[in-house]
Amino acid sequence: MSTQMTRNWLRIALIGLVAAALAACAPASPAAPAESDAEPAMSEPAQLRIGIMGDESTLTPYTYVTGYPGWNLLLLQYDTLYQTDVDGVAQPWLARGLSVGEDGLTVTIDLRDDVSWHDGEPFDAGDVKFTVDYFKAHTQSRFTRALAPVESAEVAGEHQVVLTLTAPTPLFELSVLADVPILPEHVWAGIEDPAAHDFESASNVGTGPYRLVEYRPDQYYRFTANPDYFAGAPAVAEITAIIYADDTGGLTALQTGEADMLVRPVLPEQFELLRASGQIELAQGALFTTDMLTYDMTKFPFDRAEVRRAVSLAIDRQELIDTVYLGAATPGSTGWIHPASPFFNDAVVTEHDPDQARALLDEAGIIDSDGDGIREAGGAPLKVEFLTPSGNALRLRTAEVVSEMLRNEIGMDAAVAAVEQATWEDAVWPGFDVAQGRNYDMAMWGWSAPVQANAVRVTSLIHSDPAIGSLNLSGYASETADTLAEALNVAVDPDEFADLLDQVQVQIATDLPFIMLHYPDGAYAYRNGVHDGWAFMAGQGIFHKLSFLPESARP
Repeated sequence: MSTQMTRNWLRIALIGLVAAALAACAPASPAAPAESDAEPAMSEPAQLRIGIMGDESTLTPYTYVTGYPGWNLLLLQYDTLYQTDVDGVAQPWLARGLSVGEDGLTVTIDLRDDVSWHDGEPFDAGDVKFTVDYFKAHTQSRFTRALAPVESAEVAGEHQVVLTLTAPTPLFELSVLADVPILPEHVWAGIEDPAAHDFESASNVGTGPYRLVEYRPDQYYRFTANPDYFAGAPAVAEITAIIYADDTGGLTALQTGEADMLVRPVLPEQFELLRASGQIELAQGALFTTDMLTYDMTKFPFDRAEVRRAVSLAIDRQELIDTVYLGAATPGSTGWIHPASPFFNDAVVTEHDPDQARALLDEAGIIDSDGDGIREAGGAPLKVEFLTPSGNALRLRTAEVVSEMLRNEIGMDAAVAAVEQATWEDAVWPGFDVAQGRNYDMAMWGWSAPVQANAVRVTSLIHSDPAIGSLNLSGYASETADTLAEALNVAVDPDEFADLLDQVQVQIATDLPFIMLHYPDGAYAYRNGVHDGWAFMAGQGIFHKLSFLPESARP
């Protein structure tokens, strides 16, 4: 592991649970958010108009639609016990800190005593216990899965709660406490069917910096600021999230002044045009979203390690980035994790070597015996269908360039098939359940930033048991990978965790259950002179609650 990674690791992830593993049980006492009476009054702009693409439903923890921007909109209203800062590090938020028992299974969380719900009711430990119990009883929400490491929650005092874990859990603050929104017991106790609950302003209660006060399906969401927010009054009095049918509509609205910011990154070819207007700025940085190749490893040709290795070696990742993203991306690591991540194993080297790729196939007897330019193995041509979503121009172009590289460099025919998103998803991830198998050869794919940002989630990509490997789209099965994944899932000692994660990256780079192509940069367009508080969160962009809080109110 690199020295830099070690320094970053010690700064990051196992703040509470590492202390338990090392038998230190004193409560943590990191700096808490500033008290509300120390903050200035709400500042201009009075209203900020945000462009989103698509309706996100009623924005409760049971009804929001997508990870982005649905989760980000949800957390304008609700808070979590911990909150990621701009460096992506989980910091105390509704919690003041935590301590962990020597066995690593008992987490005692001290809560803030100065927080109120939007309707004025006080927040306390009963709300946290209720939240855990409610998500476990009503399993339609993804937060039920997030809380899987938590066996139970008990109130230990008005502002103290004790969580009992099923096993020591690495990155617990990040993966659970900074992810799960806390529900008000006095509201949700009366909601028997949360998935069917319609939007009602009176019951849409959180502790967050904003409250959703109006929702018009397929038109807009309107949020008003919570002037009594415990961390400080928000910098923007009202946020309207306007729903546009597509990127073109959103971009037009930004250029004409109808929208002040777009939550979706703009395409690289639009950068210069937008900057030239003199009215639009770009906040640009590395994201932890991914563009990758996935394939069915249970059948030819991807059941052959030589083929997977040859495909990876044949792809010029930098040329892909220069051609498709005009340089605005980072080359993919064969070990999965982004080079900008503190968890990156710099011993994993990703190569572009077509000569070696051809030699591998030659040695494996996969040759072009009939001179048609396509190799064969045992009479079967090296030919696959290459699925990509037709509505994503960057992925479609990436697939076309990759297909050309594979044909020219190693004699593989990867015929691009651009299909509707639902068709693409159903082939690669039927019912969003890997236990249902798969029905494709090779496909363009990608995961949202949290899968990369929370390093322990790599286990969901590689474990052969669908209950653990819930994102294992290739059917990858390896006893070594399973053993590493299981150990990583319970490793709370930082040195052990770091060593296991290094080994996992080497294992992925060796077996190639998928092939990382690149990590697109994010470029977020906003009108200058409207709001200048945008904060780029490492790996995740600028649309999150911290961008609407004064800098002194951020963790």
